[in-house]
Amino acid sequence: MNSTLALIINVPILFLLYVLTYFTQALSGKRQFYGISLNYDYFNKKEFKVLDKKYKLFTTIGFIISLILELSSIYIFKAYVASSILPMLVFCLYNFFVYINIHNNVKELKSKLSFNISDLDLEKNNVMLDTEFIQEKNIIVKRYSLLHLIPLIVVTIVGVYVLASYNSIPDVIPTHWGPSGKADAFSDKSFIKILATIGMMVGLSVIIYLASIYSLKSRFKLDFNFIDKSKKTQLYCLNMFGITFLLLNICMDILFIDILIATRNASSVNPLILWPATIIIILVCIYQTYLYYKSPNKSKSASYSIDDDDSLWIFGCIYNNPNDPSLFVNKRFGAGWTVNIGTTKGKIFFILPFIIVLFSLALI
Repeated sequence: MNSTLALIINVPILFLLYVLTYFTQALSGKRQFYGISLNYDYFNKKEFKVLDKKYKLFTTIGFIISLILELSSIYIFKAYVASSILPMLVFCLYNFFVYINIHNNVKELKSKLSFNISDLDLEKNNVMLDTEFIQEKNIIVKRYSLLHLIPLIVVTIVGVYVLASYNSIPDVIPTHWGPSGKADAFSDKSFIKILATIGMMVGLSVIIYLASIYSLKSRFKLDFNFIDKSKKTQLYCLNMFGITFLLLNICMDILFIDILIATRNASSVNPLILWPATIIIILVCIYQTYLYYKSPNKSKSASYSIDDDDSLWIFGCIYNNPNDPSLFVNKRFGAGWTVNIGTTKGKIFFILPFIIVLFSLALI
C-alpha cells in the first residue's frame, strides 16, 4: 500500500463513519433521545435541542482530530496499516464518551423537567398480536433460518478441506492482505496457525448467522394508531431483512472462503471477489439502516414494551434484563439490534466474538 491508496481508501471510510455518527440520533427513531425514553413532542424543546447541537459539535471536533491523525499516519509516519485502524478506533472511542456525557445530561434534564411536565414519558399503549400474524412471522423466520445455514455450511466444508490438506500447504503462509489483494505479511506455517485461521473464519460465520437469525426473531412493535397497516409493514420489513441478512451472510462467507483458499495456497486474495463483496456489504448495510428507520418499531405511536423502560439500560445502549427471554432487542441509539446481556445466553453471545478474534490472533 502507498500513501495515495491509503488516502483514497481510509479518508472516505472515516468520513462515512463521521456522517453516520453525526446523524445517529436521527436514525434512532421517535421514542428515545440519546438513549432515554422521551415523548417525541419534546425532542425539539429548546433544552434538548441544545444537547443535540452539543453532541454534533463535539462529534465534528472528534472527526477533525481523527482526520489529522489519519493524514499524519499516512504522510508523516508512513504507517499505512495503522492508518486504516487507529484513526477510526480513536474516533469511535472518543465519540462513545461524548455520547455518554450527552446521555447523562439528557437523563438529568428529563428528571428535572418531570417535576413540572407530566407527559415526558412514552405512552404505555400495549397491542395484542393475533395468532395469524405470529404464525406468518414464524414462517418467515424459519425460512431464513434454513437458508442462512447454506453459506455457513459451505464455509465449514472449505475450512475442513484446508485443514485436511495441511501437508500440502507451503511452509510460509500469508497472514494479511492489502487492498489490492496481495499478501503483505507472512508467517511460518504451523498446524496451530492454520487451525486458528479456520477457527476465526468459521467462528465469525457462526456469530454472523446467529446475529442475523436472532435479529429476525426480535420483538415486534406495532403502531397502535394503524394496527393493520403496521402488521403488513412489519411482515414486509421482516422479509426484506431476511433477504438482506442472507446477502450479507453470503458476501461475508465468500470473503472468508477467499481468505481460507489464499491461506491454503499461500497466494493473494482475489480483488474481483474482495471489492465487489465489500461494496455490496456496505450498500446492503445502508439499505438496512433505511429499512430499519422506516419500520413501525421506532414510530412515535409504537406499542410499549418492557425494553422501553430506562432502568433496564446501561448508558442507554446496553440492555440488561434477566426477565426478558429476548436475546436481541432494538437499539435505543442508532439503527439495528443489540444483545440482552441480562441472560446467560446474552452474556455468552456478547463476549464470544472478542474471544474468537483475540484467541485466533494470539495463535496466528
